[in-house]
Amino acid sequence: MPVRTRFTPLAKTIQLVVDRNLSPKARSARVAAFAQDQIDAADAQNRAALGTVPPKTVTVDGRQGAPLTSVNPDHGIIIAEWSLVGDVLQWIFATLRARSPSVSGDYLRSHLLFADGVECDPTNPPPATEYIFLNVVPYARKIEIGKTKKGEDFVIQVENRIYQRTADDAKAHFGNVVKIRSTYTSLSSVGATPIGKWASSASAQALAARHKRRTNSTEWLTRVPAIVVTMR
Repeated sequence: MPVRTRFTPLAKTIQLVVDRNLSPKARSARVAAFAQDQIDAADAQNRAALGTVPPKTVTVDGRQGAPLTSVNPDHGIIIAEWSLVGDVLQWIFATLRARSPSVSGDYLRSHLLFADGVECDPTNPPPATEYIFLNVVPYARKIEIGKTKKGEDFVIQVENRIYQRTADDAKAHFGNVVKIRSTYTSLSSVGATPIGKWASSASAQALAARHKRRTNSTEWLTRVPAIVVTMR
């Protein structure tokens, strides 16, 4: 979801100090200069937080891409919109992959992104109110915790708690842009995924029975580490 900032002559009268004795063209120039300063400041803040300046669109009195100086000096509106969340999601996706074990490549290839509950391309996510990263291999929880269900070490070639560490690092980088948290979640539709196929197997159902999880066994068996991203 784009972040929207509005600049209006009426709302910024004190800051702009637009002299009514000026010509309409001169007043528009004052408004445009103020708006440009605010846009430049937002670009600098985004660069500091993200390491880059996200793409933006600027609309002047309903006209996308129109010159700022063409704003109505008395009742005009300048809207600048930055597409911030895409950069955050791509950073999280790249970091999850970089921290993944790569012997078989199954875990590395199994990071998925859901936008409002619908799977999407992590490199080109659609607008949404909530994004969730998760991994669908049956052993995702073991990798995250670093232990088997028997309490034995689950030895892998990388440090465990991949999702938690990535969420913490993302929060440190982008916490002023979006809300980020690590959690565990279950897949609502699991039949076509590796963890879904495993959850329906006899061994998985026996595991659920041993842990007295006969009720909602699929929900329990398909519970995996996740990162949730929402707009502020």
